[in-house]
Amino acid sequence: MDHDIFGRFDGHVAVITGAASGIGAASMELFRRAGAIAVGFDLEAGPDILSVDVSDSEAVERGLAEVVDRYGRLDIVHGNAGINVPGRAHSISDADYRRVMGVCCDANFYLVRSGVRYMRERGGVFLFTASMCGIGATPRSPIYNMAKHAVVGLTRSVALDYGAQGIRAVALLSGPTHTAMVDSLWPEGELRDILVGSTSVGRLSQPEEQARAAVFAALPGSSYLTGGVINVDGGATAGWNEMASRMLQIKAPV
Repeated sequence: MDHDIFGRFDGHVAVITGAASGIGAASMELFRRAGAIAVGFDLEAGPDILSVDVSDSEAVERGLAEVVDRYGRLDIVHGNAGINVPGRAHSISDADYRRVMGVCCDANFYLVRSGVRYMRERGGVFLFTASMCGIGATPRSPIYNMAKHAVVGLTRSVALDYGAQGIRAVALLSGPTHTAMVDSLWPEGELRDILVGSTSVGRLSQPEEQARAAVFAALPGSSYLTGGVINVDGGATAGWNEMASRMLQIKAPV
């Protein structure tokens, strides 16, 4: 048990999307270790995970209502679910566009729209896994880049519109992390080497390292932290332009 977070969220209820694996699973585990009741949303139900398609506004509303009915409150929402369909804009179908935007962008708006009503009495915090692509762009990922930029805008809007009600919002600019999505998009090879080489620490992060940033941002003692971004990227954005330039030099089928 981490002594520095033990008991810090006793009595708090946290909802984490994309909770079945990767950063979402790590976030659920760490919030639980810190004392929170952690409930996950994902497509497939599991222990402490509700089956919720976060790209469906009604499903999100039902899911949050079920959590509040069961536990009586909602304090933390970590909008973490994400997918990417690589390609340049001319090659992307309407279906792929809607799929990525639905999970990476729309879902987070739905979480806010339904979630604020439960936070207005005692406050709360929205955390969004915005990725480095929230402030820059990875080649051949136009929908993902657009969605993550939108998430940063949503973070700022929530902070402005609900700060007086004690509701905070923070965007976590996650760097290259050892997840199934990263492994599928950047398997072993030159692109993977570029991704790792873009960091100043010379490695991918582990999901728990991203989760620790989420827990830090949600701590009651982080009460003045809102409306901004936290870089959790191992120094990658310090060399972002160089990484993108090197990626563009690699031939790709699309």
